[in-house]
Amino acid sequence: MTISPATKVFAVIGDPVAHSLSPLMHNAWIADHGLDAVYIALPLRSGDAAAAIRALKGFGFAGMSVTTPHKEAAAQAADRSEAPVANTLRWEGDGMLSAFNTDGPGFLDALDEAAPDWRGRVKRALILGAGGAAMGIGQALSPYVDTVHFANRTPARGAAAAAAIRNGRTLRWEDLERGFGAADLIVQATTLGMRGQAAAPDWPISFCRPTAVVAEIVYRPLETGLLRAARARGLASMDGLGMLIHQGARAFELWFGIRPDPARARARLIAALT
Repeated sequence: MTISPATKVFAVIGDPVAHSLSPLMHNAWIADHGLDAVYIALPLRSGDAAAAIRALKGFGFAGMSVTTPHKEAAAQAADRSEAPVANTLRWEGDGMLSAFNTDGPGFLDALDEAAPDWRGRVKRALILGAGGAAMGIGQALSPYVDTVHFANRTPARGAAAAAAIRNGRTLRWEDLERGFGAADLIVQATTLGMRGQAAAPDWPISFCRPTAVVAEIVYRPLETGLLRAARARGLASMDGLGMLIHQGARAFELWFGIRPDPARARARLIAALT
């Protein structure tokens, strides 16, 4: 790859980002389409992430992916944002910063792939976590289900996520057994179980109904304890690569006007993880 002053620079920002597969995924798509661009990982540690993101304007970035814990700050930093949390940023020709959330639509794309009939069987969704990814997923699911329950270790965060959507509800973390038993779709949207983060609890998969769908957003490791337990029970499941790839594909389209190939990305990422 030849980098010149004309090369467009993109990045993933967050804390941490060393684990991210986004640079591999996006740089491969850039090469697929012969684009003059490069995508890097950029750790961002700041007490005022919104101000730090606004300051990046002067460094000439064309766009960014945003990961934990800066998705709310990204929306606040933007001149215009389509949602209160954002995982994709784009600097416009007029210098304005636009923010988008591709997490939710990307999650639905991945769910369509993993469980094509989910719209006919999911009435009650349970989302574990209440961060930016969880909120994006909840907002995307809301029009298609009766209720979206958020269970979070910090109750106030769960209540705020639930209040942001019309059919949002809360579930106490202590009541996960009941929640798993009642849900048609369970989404693990925390960093629990991710390498380098806190260990995941023993999720109460034994309480799940046999038609439940179980989805992860963690992809390191690719098979988490939750997915292993779900598959042992014969439940439909979706690994964390699904959302990573499909939200990334939507971000790529926002930046370049090109929809890249998710299947090629999956093959490359699985090779990188094994």
